[in-house]
Amino acid sequence: MKKIIIEISDSQHQEMQAFLSKCFDASVAEECMGMDSYSLILEKSIFGSTLDIKMYGSAELGDVNWRIE
Repeated sequence: MKKIIIEISDSQHQEMQAFLSKCFDASVAEECMGMDSYSLILEKSIFGSTLDIKMYGSAELGDVNWRIE
């Protein structure tokens, strides 16, 4: 089985955790308990790769390194 490994910095991890926490809190407040989903969007260009996360809105995490093992 292959793995996709996305390396993010500590600050990107904190930003992602804060964003997801806010989204999960909004889900509870709106009584939408159950299946929450979010999307990770990895974009690659000649300038490098970036990672965005979408749930209730989106957050741009910025430049990342990734590989398939």
